Amino acid sequence: MGAALGAGDRGISAIWVVMVLFFLMGAAALAVDASGGYGTARTDQNTADLACLAGVDELPDQTTAINLAVAYIDANWPEMAGSTLTLSLPTATYDAGNGNTVFLDSDHGGSGDSMYLRITEVENASFGKVIGQDTITVTQEAACSTKEVKTGVGMLPIGALTGPWSGDLFDCAAKVTGNCGALAPDSNGANAYRDAVANGIVGNFIKHHGNKNLPDGDTGYATIDCYANPCNVAETEPGNMVGPWHQALTARFSNNGVCREMGWFNCDPISTVFPGVQTLAASGIGEPAWWDDSLYGTFAAAKASSAPNATHYYFNGPGMKCDHSRLATVPIVNKDLDWDLGDGKGTWPNGRKDMKLIGFYTIYIREPSAIAGIPGPIDADVIWFGPDTVCESGEAFQPPGNTVAADAGVKLVSP
Repeated sequence: MGAALGAGDRGISAIWVVMVLFFLMGAAALAVDASGGYGTARTDQNTADLACLAGVDELPDQTTAINLAVAYIDANWPEMAGSTLTLSLPTATYDAGNGNTVFLDSDHGGSGDSMYLRITEVENASFGKVIGQDTITVTQEAACSTKEVKTGVGMLPIGALTGPWSGDLFDCAAKVTGNCGALAPDSNGANAYRDAVANGIVGNFIKHHGNKNLPDGDTGYATIDCYANPCNVAETEPGNMVGPWHQALTARFSNNGVCREMGWFNCDPISTVFPGVQTLAASGIGEPAWWDDSLYGTFAAAKASSAPNATHYYFNGPGMKCDHSRLATVPIVNKDLDWDLGDGKGTWPNGRKDMKLIGFYTIYIREPSAIAGIPGPIDADVIWFGPDTVCESGEAFQPPGNTVAADAGVKLVSP
């Protein structure tokens, strides 16, 4: 027979149970509060980025620049409305008196054309109080500049569905709904589509998340059809665009031919367009706060992706050929006009239907590598950019559709 459990042993067991429960409750509390802090960090980063951009256009008028940035903060962070603004040009502080503060510098780096913001938000912990953690402090920074920027050679009339993207630009064999991924942002028909592929579409294309009738939290616009400017809703192009697609690619890559392959044809490799470019996996870049799996798939999958699927690259330096014909923007789309972060991947609709623009990829058109390959699959790779990306002509680079300038201090392109 086993020994009977004495009173002292039972007391020790009870103490151990209490200790284990305490640690489990603490771990659960930290997990819940950390999740809330992550969401706050994302919101504060967007507020900092866009407040910076709202003010920087007013430089060298430092007072107006700061006042506009503060007005944007008030509009997007209601808890800060009525806070105390203390000017000590070129800097200022905006203090709510409860730990929530904004520091602004309207002469960042002494250049006269740059601005810096640092947002600090103190939140009450939801469950962390059980272990003595009463508050969570989140700090986010942004810097921006009025330097001239380039935006590449425009947007392709091609959509990528949300979630992991294969890089297939036009693959009718993979579609069963009458749509091959073609879009008609400003007009429809074969001629319009051919011109849009050959030259790229230049316009004020913006993303939208959430209820279609409500303004996007970053851009301030509800859904707008792309016959207007700016716009975030484009129709699909269900017509037979295979012929115009091939004709347009021939024209696109023959405009600035570098090598000769059955006629003048541009076959520059990615290392020529982006000198020193690295794969995302080799770059060592960690997952940025704004990355969202419902938009791009997981960051780990993006780092692991390789040919024949889209390889994800990272570029952060000088010498980029910003006007290159193999460089373009592809919008990320969904047929659900109420789509929001966290929603599903979606499918292509039948017939001519509206698709909401919810994000953007900057791509390098990998295939065809020779003019003879145009009738075959056309594949692309995805490029993400760091804050020091500069065109070979000296301008900073800002991807079309991006709400944050390339020199705004973010590590990769913001959604």
